[in-house]
Formats: sequence, structure tokens, C-alpha cells
Amino acid sequence: MARVMPRILIVACAILSAAGCAAPPTQPSTGGSSGCGAERPFAQGGERATLWIRSSVEFRASAEGIYRAALLALRQGLADPDWTAEPSQHGDLAALPPAVVMDIDDTVLDNSSAQARMLLAGTCPAEFPALWDAWVAERAAPAVPGAADFIRAARQLEDHRGRPVRVFFVTNRECGARAHQSSACPQQLDTLANLRALRLDAPTLEADLMLKQERPGWHSEKLSRRQEIARGHRVVLNIGDDLGDFLPDARRESPVVRERARCRHRAWWGTRWFVIPNPMYGSWQSVLGPDLEAALALPPLPADCGDAA
Repeated sequence: MARVMPRILIVACAILSAAGCAAPPTQPSTGGSSGCGAERPFAQGGERATLWIRSSVEFRASAEGIYRAALLALRQGLADPDWTAEPSQHGDLAALPPAVVMDIDDTVLDNSSAQARMLLAGTCPAEFPALWDAWVAERAAPAVPGAADFIRAARQLEDHRGRPVRVFFVTNRECGARAHQSSACPQQLDTLANLRALRLDAPTLEADLMLKQERPGWHSEKLSRRQEIARGHRVVLNIGDDLGDFLPDARRESPVVRERARCRHRAWWGTRWFVIPNPMYGSWQSVLGPDLEAALALPPLPADCGDAA
């Protein structure tokens, strides 16, 4: 079992562009020939996490249950004109029409097929950006269980003044030119097409989709984009798969600091903020660093928020 554990626990390329970080972290070699030099193959060790997303009934039940609870919370928030899911939002919220903010990757769109391909191919970290962009260009990601039904149902709801809910997609899919394509952001066109293929179109969909670097100041921290939404809408719910989808600076802080941040907003989880499980990659792993033995030696996070203060 001890020899198997590293392959189970390390998701070697947690810093996906989809998760909002710049490049896969360098991992120490564990011996053997991978063709990647001193680096581990992309996502080596993420096999069981990827299988859980792709094949387990437990994941489907979890995701669908979370989205069902989110829809109930949305109804509750719509009935309260002072309700907001954006900590930076203040003022006369009742004057603003309602909105939901959602991450895209592994919150709305399921990328586990791309993850499985790269695991099977032994993809090297340097190869990841091109392969990820090719996956986006396929426009073939299915929906995360429960996501499409939630989005369609949310758009049918109205606030106390009869204004419909608008769903915004704040994603760290990054705009980047491609050879033989004239668009400055073909990733936007691809993502729009993928959403439309899942019958998630809306008259405002193009404006509702907000990619990383699509505009100046839209970097991997999503706060600036959420604040832009909050200037014109009351943010009733926020749904994502990473702490960085909800709080700024979460991708740089230690696990203990991240836990304290979670606890400061304890009342918001499951009421205004909803997290879709994603054990394949994310800032939860990248903040642990590349040393598996050191990460395993860390004490577990506190059992409750009283112990985390």
C-alpha cells in the first residue's frame, strides 16, 4: 500500500489553466523513465480521483444533490432583497436585478475525459497547454451532473420585482490566439458552442461568459469580474469547485490560512456559496507544494471552525 499511495494522492499538475494558475508545478522525480525528464507526467497520481469523477455513482449523487440544494437556496435568496453572495457588494441591493455566478470547468463542464486522456498518454507538463487548448476547441465537454438542470431552472426564476435571474460564467479559461484563426479569443467561441450544445443558450450568453484576460484586469483572481457583475446585479449565489472561486488570494495561502478564511464565511457555505467536489486538481493541492512526504506529514485541518481560530 505504501508504494501505491503517492500515485493515489498526487495530482501532479494541479495548476491547470482551467483552475486559474499559470503552469503545472515542477514535481520531483521518483525514478523510472517517463519521457518528461525530471518532471512527473501531467496529473500522475490522479488516476483514482479521475475515475471517481468519471465512474462513481457517489460523485453524481453529490453533484446533483448540491445543485438541488443550490436551487432551493436561490429561491430563498430571491425572496430577500438584501441577500447577496458577494462579500464586496453593498448599497441598495433591492434596486439590482438578480444574478448567479458560476465557474465553468468541473463546475458546469466536466473535463474528466481530457484528464483521463493525459493520464493514459503520460502527458508531460510542458505539453499540457497545447493539449488543454485542443480539448477546449473540441467543444465536447459534457455537463457536470445537475448543472444544466440547475441553470435552466435558475433562469426561469424571478426576484420580488419580477426580474429574471441572469447566470454569469466566470472562468479562467484563458484567451489566446491560435494559428489559422482570426479570433483574438477562440476559446470564448469554443466555450459558447459547448454551452449551446448542452442547450444552455440565452440571449445574453456571450456577455454572460467572462474569460481570463478577455479584458484588462481580468486575471486569474476572479474578484474583479465578480465586482463588475455586482455593479449591475445582486449576486444571489456563487457556485464553483475551488476556494479561489469565492475568495481572493486563496490560491497563494497555506492550508491553515485557507481554513481560517473558510471559517470566517462559515454561514455562507451551503446557503450562498456551493462547492462542487473536484479531487482531480485545484488550489487545494498546489498550496501543499511538490513534496509528498512533507504534505502527508502535515496535521489534518481542525475538526471544526472553533479549533481553526
